[in-house]
Amino acid sequence: MKPAERDHIFSQMSKLCQSLISEAEVLCELIDYINDVNSVGKRISALEDEADNIMHNIGFYYREGKLFDDREAASILDIVNAIEKCTDLIDDIAQSFIRLNIDEVKDNIVSSFMSSGTGAMKMAETVNTIHHMNKANSPMRDIIDLDYFKIEYQRIYDINMKKLYTNGNDPLDVLRWTAIYDAFKKLFEGYESVAEACAKYCILMD
Repeated sequence: MKPAERDHIFSQMSKLCQSLISEAEVLCELIDYINDVNSVGKRISALEDEADNIMHNIGFYYREGKLFDDREAASILDIVNAIEKCTDLIDDIAQSFIRLNIDEVKDNIVSSFMSSGTGAMKMAETVNTIHHMNKANSPMRDIIDLDYFKIEYQRIYDINMKKLYTNGNDPLDVLRWTAIYDAFKKLFEGYESVAEACAKYCILMD
């Protein structure tokens, strides 16, 4: 794989990360403006469409450059796919609030909204570190930090689900919030998948 090809793909990957960050920022607006959920959902879907276009451009670049059979390029593409999946998952969270007609944000989920954004920013930092990694600039700390978002959410998830199924009196409320907690769980599992793909790339390049 040529250095110019690597630089181009990492540049596109950084754009994907910025789309993810923007989606997370808009998603966090639901904390204070849940009544605007339809508007928020449309804006996130538009950002997700932009991420899809970036992904399509990367696919065209791979086909034109015949990069699919290149081992390093294939490993980078695994990272790209994992990041793009996260943009889908934030869109899924917003659409879940719309589909389930949720008109409030529980206090116990606010930290998860915020973590979607801080995790997206950590992802962008990790991608940048990997792009410029060397012996003195290892990305492993960033990768571990990115993976931690899933570990931390799992702890919160277990607490919230137990409380929901212990104290929940309204069956519809239980169903709605089970779906929301699960949607966030999938997002942070997506962050974990990005971390794993990044680690595999680093091992390949070591």
